[in-house]
Amino acid sequence: MKKYEGMFIFYPKADDQALEEKTGVVTAEITKLGGVVNGVTRMGRATFARPMKKSDAGIYVLINFELDPLSVDQLRKRYRLNEDVLRVQIFQRRTAPPVAAEPAAAQA
Repeated sequence: MKKYEGMFIFYPKADDQALEEKTGVVTAEITKLGGVVNGVTRMGRATFARPMKKSDAGIYVLINFELDPLSVDQLRKRYRLNEDVLRVQIFQRRTAPPVAAEPAAAQA
């Protein structure tokens, strides 16, 4: 399984309880596909530069999860046609390479 970050943009009409339910549905879908949800971060409401699907703003939710690479495409397809979600972007999380420590002689 690989680590991913999914940015889900929901319609701005959702209140806190409805947003929590919609986020729960997304995390349940990830676990149903055999994945593990590591964290959910609400990024808040933001206005778009130009309207998207007749909406001027959206509520951003970032979900960190681990999932089999073959199942990621299934997850994208399920939320592409979902009426509650404006947009879904899923990226593979990459860890930064370790920074090499400078030798002590170079510092002196």
